[in-house]
Amino acid sequence: METQEHSVALSAAKGIEVARLEKELTAMWSTATDGHEDDEGREDAAASGVTRACVLNLVACTLHPDSRAKVDEVLDDVIEQHPARVLVLVIDQGGEPKLDAYVSTRCQLSRKGAKQICGEQITIEAGGVAGETLASAVAPLLIPDVPVFLWWKDVPDFDDKLFQRLAATADRVVIDSTSFVHPDENFLRLAEMISAPQSKVKLSDLSWGQLTAWRTLLASFWDVPEYRTHLDQIDQLEIIYEQPDASSGAITLRALLVVGWLGAQLGWQTESVEVVREDEALRFTMQTGARLVSVRLRATPTGEAGESRILAISLTCAGAEARFHVALRPEGTKLVTGISIGGEELAVGRVLPYEVRREGERLSRELSFLIRDAAYEKAVTAAAHLVGAMRQRHITMKH
Repeated sequence: METQEHSVALSAAKGIEVARLEKELTAMWSTATDGHEDDEGREDAAASGVTRACVLNLVACTLHPDSRAKVDEVLDDVIEQHPARVLVLVIDQGGEPKLDAYVSTRCQLSRKGAKQICGEQITIEAGGVAGETLASAVAPLLIPDVPVFLWWKDVPDFDDKLFQRLAATADRVVIDSTSFVHPDENFLRLAEMISAPQSKVKLSDLSWGQLTAWRTLLASFWDVPEYRTHLDQIDQLEIIYEQPDASSGAITLRALLVVGWLGAQLGWQTESVEVVREDEALRFTMQTGARLVSVRLRATPTGEAGESRILAISLTCAGAEARFHVALRPEGTKLVTGISIGGEELAVGRVLPYEVRREGERLSRELSFLIRDAAYEKAVTAAAHLVGAMRQRHITMKH
């Protein structure tokens, strides 16, 4: 990825000068054409081997000034897949009033290698009261007629005016629930926002995206007609996951999202649930029709720092008459299914690649979706009921 950046002097007193930023970008593109002109005498970037492209607008916001380098690193992965106009807002809400801006291009060779495909970036660093002007400055800087995505890099404060105003301009808002500092409180607030009748925010969660392969394999069991009789009688679910800090007794958010997703899809009554602690496990009991479903979440200590991975998910049906299983292989690169019916292990199974993708790769994937993710929203709503039951028993959550 080839980049070039120019600094643009702005005044905190005057605020964002949109026309000036656009003028600087135009000047950069003029330089990129290297004197080439089309038949009518206009500068022609394509003739110079440079193609200016914009398939979407991406507004990236961070409230930590020292995160700018990390944001740029993530965007390198994104722009490879989605040439865009990127607006990076770096805000120091408690700092001295300041306003600095930078315009840059991000170029890469096309697949045929003959031309450079270039997107563009406007980075605005604001401190103190200057940050309050950013929400109003974003709209005139967006390219019309292409989607607008907001990537909120930090823990979202859903009541914050800046977040609300930026979210209102976006077709989709991308967060990462693994960034939650207080997972139970943050998650319950997320559920409240999703379920609010007036809410128009379409959310993507990078952590939810990491569960795609798991959900794909679990859902595939229902694709086989002979299995459905057994699946209609599910009475046990067990999820085993890594817990770097097992001594805390905390429950990983991803495991709860899986339970919420299955519960919402299968009609489990998550609104009324019993929860008890069992050594290193947590057990929920909920009802579906006349049948009780027992859900057991069990941690396996790893002694390693980082995100907690799910290791295995098992569905048991009708008193162990049938068992459907998805597990992460020991090398950590593949998920494999297993099926046992009537005590007999079936030879059939599916295997999917599994990898913990870089943040930029996960963000890039979410920029391919515009419609509301109903499955995610239902999973969050159902999982929030479980979190509420846990809080009553003083049981905490982890990422």
